[in-house]
Amino acid sequence: MAEGPCLDVALGSQNPVKVDGVREAFEAFYGCATVIPVSVSGLPPQPVGLEQTRRLAILRASRALEAARAHVGVGVESGMFKVDSAWYVTTIACVMKGGKVACGASPAFEVPEDLARESMSSELDRAVEARYGIRDIGSREGIIGLMTKGIVVRKDLVRWASLMALAGLNGLPRAP
Repeated sequence: MAEGPCLDVALGSQNPVKVDGVREAFEAFYGCATVIPVSVSGLPPQPVGLEQTRRLAILRASRALEAARAHVGVGVESGMFKVDSAWYVTTIACVMKGGKVACGASPAFEVPEDLARESMSSELDRAVEARYGIRDIGSREGIIGLMTKGIVVRKDLVRWASLMALAGLNGLPRAP
């Protein structure tokens, strides 16, 4: 944990779960962080595939950094990807600082195929709302919170993905 002034972090989202998860990750690395939420529009609602999820997270980070006077830009996207016949959800966070970009991912978890397919026409939040009557789950516990009975929540996934991105940004120390 570093001492000194707070790091200004422009986040390409106003989702309170993403704000809290990113803030916790940056505070763990830097001691103090002020997250500046920036609205980013015009992106697809539900990224499919790791490449698209990463690309959209980078775009969010870039747009946030352009919109806010900050030291760092961060983009966070949750996307689905398929392995064999199973669908998974993961969260990817990308950090931009000084011309460098580093991305990290959270643990992935499997979702039912029919729910994954329903979400491709809108987004996972809407599919959960239609099936379970739970509105705006992505701004609260997330589908992972529903699936784990609150043991793991979306903020955890955002924090872990952000920590992994910060690990990539900081890199390895010099060898002795």
